[in-house]
Amino acid sequence: MGAEPALPVARVLVDSGLPHLDRFFEYAVPAALDADAQPGVRVKMRFAGQDLPGYVVARLPGAEHPGRLSPLRTVVSPEPVLTRPILALAQELAGTHAGSVGDVLRLAIPPRHARAEKVLATIPPTPDPLPPFEPDATAWASYPAGPAFLRRLAQGASPAAAWCALPAAGDPARDWPIALAQAAAATLAGGRGVVLVAPDHRDVDRLEAALVAVLGRGRHVRLSADQGPQARYTAWLKVLRGLVPVAVGTRAAAYAPCLLYTSDAADE
Repeated sequence: MGAEPALPVARVLVDSGLPHLDRFFEYAVPAALDADAQPGVRVKMRFAGQDLPGYVVARLPGAEHPGRLSPLRTVVSPEPVLTRPILALAQELAGTHAGSVGDVLRLAIPPRHARAEKVLATIPPTPDPLPPFEPDATAWASYPAGPAFLRRLAQGASPAAAWCALPAAGDPARDWPIALAQAAAATLAGGRGVVLVAPDHRDVDRLEAALVAVLGRGRHVRLSADQGPQARYTAWLKVLRGLVPVAVGTRAAAYAPCLLYTSDAADE
């Protein structure tokens, strides 16, 4: 038997599928689960007479509920997949669009695949830093504010733009996929990750080719609904762990946890 947990209460978001139960519940943390039942991990607990999945969102020194707490049944995986930014985004979307946090999270976080976690466990947790980028604005030269837009991205600023891409007139170096790849490179130079969302798989293919041309191989992942469970979860975990800085895909990529990225350029 291990020592009693210093934070014996887990605040849990239960995936009940019922909108009126879309809130947090408190559970006791058994000593055997203390080390793994950290904020963000998937767990199972007894709820309304059945075992249901959920996420630990916080560990607490005490409970608000005055009665006896049911214990967590198990930690499904010690991988902290529910980050604070993902939870905050899910809460905001649920609140503004009359949905439930659980429904948003089912779209935002891919189903767990144990083999993907085992494979990624063999990869060093800290990737080699990318070399400093010299942002190339060739594809943006035809736009009056294009080079300035890339400079702001490379400086770590957050410029907003509505962009109507001009026809490339048969020049691939000036086509919209290369332009977005150059914008991604500038964003990386500013120390941030990148999410690129395209309307269909054909456009995702073109974006992937452009990213390889501008950034090189191994610096982006693809996230789309046509991937198998292992491939999608592997790609998502690579982004979550900071192993790759760029995610590209269809709507499934919109929730990719690309936040900050540390490169040689960002460290200087």
